[in-house]
Amino acid sequence: MALTTMNSCSDPCKDVTCENAGTCNDEGLCECADTYFGESCETNCVNGTYDAGTCGCDAGYEGDACDVESRADMIGTYSGSDACSTTGATAAYNSTVAASSASASADGILVTGLWDGFFINTITATVAGVNITIPNQEPDSDGYTIQGSGIYTDGTIAWTFTVTEVFTNGVDQCTMSAVKQ
Repeated sequence: MALTTMNSCSDPCKDVTCENAGTCNDEGLCECADTYFGESCETNCVNGTYDAGTCGCDAGYEGDACDVESRADMIGTYSGSDACSTTGATAAYNSTVAASSASASADGILVTGLWDGFFINTITATVAGVNITIPNQEPDSDGYTIQGSGIYTDGTIAWTFTVTEVFTNGVDQCTMSAVKQ
């Protein structure tokens, strides 16, 4: 009697390594844990869309894994003075930047104190990386609008904004270098 050796099916996961808590399935492919992607689950993409080996960040996030809020470093109290085309220069005053919970994503901020504290209500803005955008708005419903932008660099926001008095079309164009306290 001849002995035959039964050759069992080969293990499809024998040469497969799945990283970051990924598991190899019956077809020899990695099934990745939430937020991990790629052939071996090597790419973490927390707040973004994975495509062809990279993570494209959702609005308000940055970093390789899109796990850092762009606005995080900006949050705080600032001191600076305006240089404006109509109202002139001001003495130093405080302004603040806070996270907005009203925004559907992590790109919303609330700004208080601009234009020497003139606006009573907060000014809404959005963040994309280091860039801040203040869309045209009338925070206090009193005929004064504001719009502009800012660039955050190492604890300083370089603001450029325009305040318009709606009834007279008076325009005040301002710049401000605000330093985080």
